[in-house]
Order: sequence, then structure tokens, then C-alpha cells
Amino acid sequence: MPKPTQAQTRRLQASLLDILKSLGAKLDHMEESVLLADQDSASDDSDSGNGANSREFQLGLIQNEDEILQEVRSAFKRLELGTFGRCSACADWIPIRRLESLPYASYCIGCQEKSESGELHLDD
Repeated sequence: MPKPTQAQTRRLQASLLDILKSLGAKLDHMEESVLLADQDSASDDSDSGNGANSREFQLGLIQNEDEILQEVRSAFKRLELGTFGRCSACADWIPIRRLESLPYASYCIGCQEKSESGELHLDD
């Protein structure tokens, strides 16, 4: 795969900034919702089983969004280091189509599949 051009890299960097802004707003809103739900359930004398499930669901969503936020920050770090667009496992260039759909991708498709199946072992 070829290295992304400077123009492609600038577009991907803009996409990362958009994701960062969106995640910040989402996380603020989600955390506020959990806090409000906690306050409501504390003042409610009825069975709070559904409230606990809703809270766990919200916390799970926050965790997922936070993980994406960490991936975006990592992508910015790779931009600084000049390694953005290279697979963190095999060092091949990640296809531009993959980066356009997932600009914070740190693995090529093959290494991502290995990672998900537990077959990818990186030297730490």
C-alpha cells in the first residue's frame, strides 16, 4: 500500500479533529445523564432494578466512547511521530480506504483480524 499523500493526511487529521469534538460533547452529555439518573434513583422509593440496568448501560457506552477517544489521541501522537498510516504491528501502510472510514485505525485489516482473534502478539 502507498503512503498517504499530504492532502490525504490533512483530510484525515481534520476527520480526527471532528471525531474528537464529537466525542467530547457526547461524553459530557452521557456523564451528565448518568449523574441525573443517579440523583433520580436516589430520591425514588420504588424498585430501582431498571435504573441500575440503565445506569450500567450508560456506563458501558461511556467506556466505549472513552476507548475511541484514546484511539483518536493515539492517532494524533502517531501524526506527531510521523508514523501515522503505518500498521502498528507489521509496519505496512494501512490502505487509505480503511483510514478514511476509521481514521484512528492503528492496524491494517490483516493485523486487526489477528488482534481480534487473539493471534496478534506484539513485543512490548
